[in-house]
Amino acid sequence: MNKRIGKYSKGMRQRIKIAHALVNDPELIVLDEPLQGCDPLARTTIMNVIRELGAQGRTVLVSSHILQEIERITEQIVILHRGRLLALGNLHAIRSMLDEHPHSIRLTCEDPREISSHLVSEEQVFGLQFESSENLTIKTRDLGKMHAKLPSLIKKSGVRVTGIENPDDNLESILQYLTGGES
Repeated sequence: MNKRIGKYSKGMRQRIKIAHALVNDPELIVLDEPLQGCDPLARTTIMNVIRELGAQGRTVLVSSHILQEIERITEQIVILHRGRLLALGNLHAIRSMLDEHPHSIRLTCEDPREISSHLVSEEQVFGLQFESSENLTIKTRDLGKMHAKLPSLIKKSGVRVTGIENPDDNLESILQYLTGGES
């Protein structure tokens, strides 16, 4: 109680700043790098508070360079780059509008070459990449249709698939696409 704020850890100071920002029950909350210096438990607690504030109908603007954590907080994003608005809205909807960048689906499986023989003639597939002896990346322009067909193609191939992921359906990839790789 009598300890000066400057004597607390960086993470505790972040929590104090957030508490200070919330004390007057504002409708709009602007947080700049709120997770910086926080330990994993504090990060999770702060992310939960931010999500709860949004669920209460408040507007919370979070500025951060830690994109994975932004994804964990919300799917509704605003991407600003060099003073320009590049994107606004749902993360996955923004990614689906970037048609010039093909979608990737990575399969982890026993025999990528065998399963590729069942994929190569599909209309939605325009590229296959063998990343390792257990990973195959499918390039497609229509992620929804490809995911809809994938179960039957996997079953038809008889290959045991242990993982399916979309490695470029994330905030980091979207930012790279929209900025041309500039940071």
